Amino acid sequence: MGAVVGLVIGYILGCRAGEKGYQELKDSWHTITTSEEVKDLVSGGFSVLTDVVGQGRALLVDRLQGDEEPPHLRAV
Repeated sequence: MGAVVGLVIGYILGCRAGEKGYQELKDSWHTITTSEEVKDLVSGGFSVLTDVVGQGRALLVDRLQGDEEPPHLRAV
């Protein structure tokens, strides 16, 4: 969320700075989006999302099959 706010603020300031400010903003955006840190962050986010969706799918299947409790709440 902070990145989006930063982008909006940067856009507004870039517009006020004219063509040179816009070019600097464009160059900065390119640097950010091509950095290894951002690529790793996005990749990690997709991995977490995949895990969460898989867990949700398993829970939904259990519920649809009529299990009373989710697997992680069953007594061992």
